[in-house]
Amino acid sequence: MTVRGVDRKVAESHGFKVVTNPDGTQRVVPTASATNPDGSPYKQTVRPDNSVEGDCGDSYLWIHAVGGYVSEIETGFDLDQGAVAYHWQVNRSDNWGSDSHSWGGGLGVDTSWHGEWDVHGGGAGWETAGVLPSSDALLWDGEICSSGGPSDSEYII
Repeated sequence: MTVRGVDRKVAESHGFKVVTNPDGTQRVVPTASATNPDGSPYKQTVRPDNSVEGDCGDSYLWIHAVGGYVSEIETGFDLDQGAVAYHWQVNRSDNWGSDSHSWGGGLGVDTSWHGEWDVHGGGAGWETAGVLPSSDALLWDGEICSSGGPSDSEYII
């Protein structure tokens, strides 16, 4: 997804300043009064990469806030050549604990795989998840293509 505009009223109500780039596009910049969704002072963090490209394909992981303290973790890979098997593990954590989910099996020389995991958290807050870098796909020619460890964070409500 890409940013296609800014709602100035919403941005300013949360302590962000709207600036216009030389090309006419707008973006938001936090001020000292910026707040997080929970009302705490805004602290800018570096977002981890949710898609990792490599020499045999790419892997991804996204967290989607569903509501009711539920999130959906979406993960998978797209390979440059077919694979015969895979093993995939995602670890996640929030303020109430951590757990993991695994997938695996045969692929029949498929070049992609996609998995989803619905998570019920203990309350509102940040959730972080990542694919273990040791997760991999066994390519039809015998090469082992590792995940690269994509990860994501999302505020769950």
